[in-house]
Amino acid sequence: MSATTTHGSVELAATWRLLSLGLAPPSDETLAEIDALADALVHTSPGPELFAVGRALRTHHPDSHATQYAGLFRGTVRVAPYEGSYELDPIRQGRQMADVAAFYRAFGAEAHGPHAERPDFVGCELEFLSFLELRRLTAIEAREDGVDVIEGIRDTFLADHAGRWLPRFFAEVAREAPAGSLYAALAELGARTLADELERRGIEPAPLPRRSRAASVEADTFECGAAALPSR
Repeated sequence: MSATTTHGSVELAATWRLLSLGLAPPSDETLAEIDALADALVHTSPGPELFAVGRALRTHHPDSHATQYAGLFRGTVRVAPYEGSYELDPIRQGRQMADVAAFYRAFGAEAHGPHAERPDFVGCELEFLSFLELRRLTAIEAREDGVDVIEGIRDTFLADHAGRWLPRFFAEVAREAPAGSLYAALAELGARTLADELERRGIEPAPLPRRSRAASVEADTFECGAAALPSR
């Protein structure tokens, strides 16, 4: 594996991690980590989306991020942060959540995390993509078997889950979030990162439709499994 490829894998994992944190309920700790990740990434792969994330963090009071988050994703939601909310068939909604949870369990993830969330929560799915990229990189560097299995799982997860609904999710966040806000910047970063990764892998997911807006979105008792995945 070349140094360039290794470098790109680390950057991609860090970007997925940044997006995962940014689309979870904000706290002083998560905002500090987002800032650190954005600062590190902007020096290795500068782009307008990363600059916008850093600018939003510097120019907006932390309390404003919490207010904007609640307005977008909680209560009378403007953007649903769950994959199942983009599935019209209620039976398939349950199957989707079970399938996502099965991906997590395949890597020993348990239902323990900082936030009680459904397995199809946007932050969980993005954190899982970050974990897969780091796990793949670790396996290559250690010359372990099974790299092709990890890559197959990543591609299947993108094709069957993340790639089917996140393009619409990011587009809706970009439309609904205030201009210049952290969430507008995260939506642009997420849309570009996902589109680049799908194109790079030659993956063309069948998009999920957006169902009618629900009055509320409530987390169930499943906690974000990806948050408990073993670190590299």
